[in-house]
Amino acid sequence: MKLASFIFLFPLYSIVNSETISTTDTLILHPINWETPSPEGWNAQYIKEIDFPIDKDPWSKIIMVQTLKCDSKTKGDSYPCGEWDYIWNTLIEVPTNDSIEVFSIGSFVTPYGKGLYLGGEKGWEWTYDITDYAPILKGKRKFTVGNNQELLDLKFLFIKGIPTRNILKVENLYPYGNYKYVDLSDDLVLKKKSIKLDPNASGYKLKAVISGHGHEGPRNCCEWDSKTHTYYLSNWEIFRWNVWKDCGNNPIYPQGGTWPFDRAGWCPGTKVDEYDFELTPYVIPGDSINIDYAIEPYSDNGEKEGFFYMTHQIFSYGAPNFKNDAEIIDIITPTENQKYSRSNPNLANPKIIIRNNGQYNLKSLEIHYGLKSRKKSVFKWIGELNFLEKEIISLPTPRWFGIKKSKNFIVILKYPNNTKDENFANNTMSSIIPLPDIFPKIFTLRFLTNDINRARENSFTLTNTNGHVIYAENNFLDSTEYVFRMELKNGDYQFLLKDQMEDGVSKHWWNRGSSPDKIGVNGVIQFLSIDGDTLKNFYPDFGEEVRYNFHVGPIP
Repeated sequence: MKLASFIFLFPLYSIVNSETISTTDTLILHPINWETPSPEGWNAQYIKEIDFPIDKDPWSKIIMVQTLKCDSKTKGDSYPCGEWDYIWNTLIEVPTNDSIEVFSIGSFVTPYGKGLYLGGEKGWEWTYDITDYAPILKGKRKFTVGNNQELLDLKFLFIKGIPTRNILKVENLYPYGNYKYVDLSDDLVLKKKSIKLDPNASGYKLKAVISGHGHEGPRNCCEWDSKTHTYYLSNWEIFRWNVWKDCGNNPIYPQGGTWPFDRAGWCPGTKVDEYDFELTPYVIPGDSINIDYAIEPYSDNGEKEGFFYMTHQIFSYGAPNFKNDAEIIDIITPTENQKYSRSNPNLANPKIIIRNNGQYNLKSLEIHYGLKSRKKSVFKWIGELNFLEKEIISLPTPRWFGIKKSKNFIVILKYPNNTKDENFANNTMSSIIPLPDIFPKIFTLRFLTNDINRARENSFTLTNTNGHVIYAENNFLDSTEYVFRMELKNGDYQFLLKDQMEDGVSKHWWNRGSSPDKIGVNGVIQFLSIDGDTLKNFYPDFGEEVRYNFHVGPIP
């Protein structure tokens, strides 16, 4: 099977079944599949020896594809998906002189699995761009990955071509580990470190992967508390960031736990956030530098007993391989990609992510898009992106005529900075368009609010593709049934219901032991026909918002 470019790899994931498949452009390693036995023991992980390719030619990208599935064959507990959320890392062991050095190349937290729907038989997929680890993904390597909460399918895609810049070296600045807050703050661990920069490199990057855990002190540090983290270069602050992640719009919902509430760098069922910092402007190749990591001081309230899992790494690169290179990173809408399920189906303005991979700042770009078999719309983007900067672009709605016959959406990037793109391999991406539900012109919205003073947290709008608000309401009363009659013309619309506390309109079941009077009741949100038939029901446990797109009239 020949793969012409990076974009055509994605449909291949579900049909790759052998251990190693070689194509003209891509090598696929498949070390773990649904038939691989679930590991035995508490929170046990898969351990495999993988024979990675030793190839003199470069890889344009290396992608790790992780798919999880609920199955009774899992050994974690009695549930098809493990009941609790557990963190695990993908670790690779690399021989170094007479010892073994361990590198973390990905960090993940499992979802609350009780009663969870995780994509059915096909499972739920996450991808990791691990191209930066190319120097250590060579030869036989021992790998530790996953756990026994869910079944794991794991693939590695090595895509031939020229990378954005050659990866020369990866080093552990501070290796992966479990670090107590008090030790980090008092500088008992992760102390200042002297590093000799690779003299053959032209660029350098720092990467931090940090997740907070524990329930210490008044703010339950460090899972539920945002802390400030800092890198110092020769005692000068160069990068400062907060580790905090919005969980209310997690695409995997509802879960059997407190999944919607924001956490320190992770959510149940997500990858742990990665923070990349370009070190290049601050250093000179070949110099010896002093790097130090610090965290904000703790308060004397017990929070110091909280802890973090973290890893810090430094990468060395050659110069950019292209002067003008625009890459399409992803299609947010329209797509069947599971991670964007909160925003789809959607026939309104397509949203894409682009990145400047060229040495020159990206200031203009032509974006051709639409149905694959039809005439394309053209959007002329104007802006300014520095090297490796990204931007989300909302495109005007294209002509969807013929969409019932052809559901393939395609995006092609052309003429960065009004010149030829030097790397065609990353200019094109396609997706399958999921069609929205069809509504009648007249229908009703039924909203039964919940209690314990929570109805005031809710508000809704109904807008057309131009963002014009047609219906809106707020200031709801507790335990009250509202029925709104709606009448619309043919077209595409979005219903958006928000919850300020990001806990949906579901009862607070977690209070059943400590505060039964604060449990409350479930609310109800549904669209009904004039005759009372159900058009759409929504889960009360939706977290931050319900974002639902639908169509009135015939599909083009």
